[in-house]
Amino acid sequence: MKHLVQKIMGILLAGALLGLALLPGPGGFFAFSPAFFTAPLSFSFPVAGAWFLAAYLTGLAVGRALGHFSQVWVVPETLALAALYWAPAFLRRRQADVQEGFQAQQATDQERYDAFREVADRLKKENLQNEKQLRQIEHLYDVIKEAGSTLNVQEMIELTRDFTERMFDLPHFVIAVLSNDAKKYEIRIASGCDESLFRSFDIDLEDNGLAAFLSREKKPIWVPSVGEKEPFSKLGNLAVKSFVFLPFLVQDRVIGFLCSYSSQKDFIDQEKFSQFQVFCNQISIGLQKSLLYEKVQKLSITDGLTKLFSHRHFKQRLEEELILANRYSSQLSLLILDIDHFKRYNDSYGHVAGDHVLMDVARILKEQSDMTHIAARYGGEEMVLVAPETTKEQAMELAEKIRKAVESYSFAVGKETTQVTVSIGVATYPQDSQTTLDLIAKADKALYAAKARGRNRIVAYPI
Repeated sequence: MKHLVQKIMGILLAGALLGLALLPGPGGFFAFSPAFFTAPLSFSFPVAGAWFLAAYLTGLAVGRALGHFSQVWVVPETLALAALYWAPAFLRRRQADVQEGFQAQQATDQERYDAFREVADRLKKENLQNEKQLRQIEHLYDVIKEAGSTLNVQEMIELTRDFTERMFDLPHFVIAVLSNDAKKYEIRIASGCDESLFRSFDIDLEDNGLAAFLSREKKPIWVPSVGEKEPFSKLGNLAVKSFVFLPFLVQDRVIGFLCSYSSQKDFIDQEKFSQFQVFCNQISIGLQKSLLYEKVQKLSITDGLTKLFSHRHFKQRLEEELILANRYSSQLSLLILDIDHFKRYNDSYGHVAGDHVLMDVARILKEQSDMTHIAARYGGEEMVLVAPETTKEQAMELAEKIRKAVESYSFAVGKETTQVTVSIGVATYPQDSQTTLDLIAKADKALYAAKARGRNRIVAYPI
């Protein structure tokens, strides 16, 4: 329809100009008017321009044949009109070619730009990833450096907590360590949760609970959704949605573990889980070293049979406590305890039974004392108790409690039970003595006085 209109418009315009050119007088002027219409029509309305040119030249030829348009040079005008018609077409084609070339160049530039942006984005992501890995390596280096700088178990555990919170931003986690008797795991750290609740119980190695079970499995566990995997689905009842368990493994032995959980699914990803395993491997080495050091330290200051402090450690601690008592002008009492007729007991029941008596008396001694007291094996069947900030009257009351507790205890020998008594000597700083060795000597004199007076009694210095 659009082309039809342009055709009609071109034919009508050609007819109008031919008619005007036939007019007497000004007709010669209108004979050259097609030159003003051909180019604009060709440029703006190509179809109208073509039909205008065809109709006009046809009319011009017919009119000339009939004796009209004598003033018009037909051939030059035809060539001029044709040139005017084709010039815009040529320019339009040229413009189209230029525009097409520009668009092609623009598309090429856009492709290059997109490729550059893609490479730039990839390099940026790789750079961020490298920076993240570098930070993780720096953190792990700090872990290794600080883990190697401490031989204290609790410091090592605190270090583990600090790095765990700093590196992994876990919402809730607990850290447990193997006990000294290697029969249970003791929860030492509970972060982001009720610490008193978690530290109120230990985990037996042979227990059927989840933590003990996973420790026996000896491998890291990552559960993004507990509802989709057994035996973790029961944790959903505790509002736990995801779960991580990482054992501190040294030579196929689990010396502790770190357990983290969340009320949200997928609270860590695979990358963080892998980094977490590397972190825990480093912690395991440091923790093992600290546990071994702690065990050696305890063995060096502890009597193997009674589990009381050794004689050497007792004298060292007594010296330290006397310095504190002198500094703060307080009193300190020393109790020396001896099992009555212990040689006779060994001769009657054997040394194994005698060893059991020593262990039971040592246990009673620790039970009757408090956290500030220092209980030690002095030698043979003799034991000592250092009682800081304790007057002589208070020390006598404490000694009487110990004496009665031993006297009333039934010591088992096979299927039989036996009775044992103890004698106790008491001396107090500063009224009885000013030095460590002299205080021990005064308490020892009081002990021998108790034995000389019939045993199973308490004597305080001065005798």
